[in-house]
Amino acid sequence: MDRGEGVKQTKALVEGAIMISIFSVMTLFYLYVPLLSIIFFLAAPIPIILYTIRHGLKKGIAAGAIGIVISFLIGSINGLMTAPVLIAVGLGMGVFYSRRQPGNAIIAGGLIYLFSFLISFIVSVQLFQIDIMNIAKESIEQMMPMVESTLKQSGASEKEIAKQLKQFKELQDTALNALPVALLITATLMAFVNHWFVRPLIKRFVSDMPVLKKFKDLRLPKSMVWYYLLTLLLMLIQTEKGSFLWLVQSSAFKILFILVLIQGFSFIFYYCHEKGISKAVPIFAIVLGVLYPPVGVVVRIIGIADIGFDLREKVKNK
Repeated sequence: MDRGEGVKQTKALVEGAIMISIFSVMTLFYLYVPLLSIIFFLAAPIPIILYTIRHGLKKGIAAGAIGIVISFLIGSINGLMTAPVLIAVGLGMGVFYSRRQPGNAIIAGGLIYLFSFLISFIVSVQLFQIDIMNIAKESIEQMMPMVESTLKQSGASEKEIAKQLKQFKELQDTALNALPVALLITATLMAFVNHWFVRPLIKRFVSDMPVLKKFKDLRLPKSMVWYYLLTLLLMLIQTEKGSFLWLVQSSAFKILFILVLIQGFSFIFYYCHEKGISKAVPIFAIVLGVLYPPVGVVVRIIGIADIGFDLREKVKNK
């Protein structure tokens, strides 16, 4: 090993020690300072992101492994459960930032958060026999007699009580169905916050980092088509509504449903931009697609075609 390589290795070790120290301090804050816990939890991936950008994935993994050990020493089980997720987010986003792909960095961060949510459900069910879905259903069902009693005391008729209880039951089903979408939105927002926190620092490490692409230039990977088709096949498997397997099935389907729909809307924006059509048209298409499901189906087909057959190149070549 020549002197230059030795200096480089020493620099990587020193920076690694600094970044791990910063990560450990952030771990202390989000575990033990309630008022600041959310801020430091979302900021914790920053040192791992920066170290991965500077020294690559392998050294980032090594630093992350040490960070997990320290987090366990600091926060016991809580530290051990949260640190791997934050470090994985830092590694995933850092790799794409080093490739000058900030959009993919956000997608990677969001998917890792989403995957960690699903893993937490699996662990809670398989290891601790805690089924969050059943707990939620039982809690709502326990409220039904209270709601019925309140309605009777208010002097409502039997017909009105039955109607109100039916609406309450429908609200329960709607809440369960909305959970996958809520998880997707939460994971995406968390990744965007990570990007917002780290963006000013990245400019000092990567001077030529491009800005995020516009919505019209959004491109999902071609593999997304196969994931979408696979989830369609999984939906053919009969599972009990509200069960854990049902949650996994419906979550995967609805998440990919939304992603493909977004891709379709992105293509419509791209097409209108290329053809000089007013922005009011794609905006109207989004409103119509959300409010009128048949239009959403068409947009979804457009999204799948754009991912699989690269419709944009065909539009560009005309």
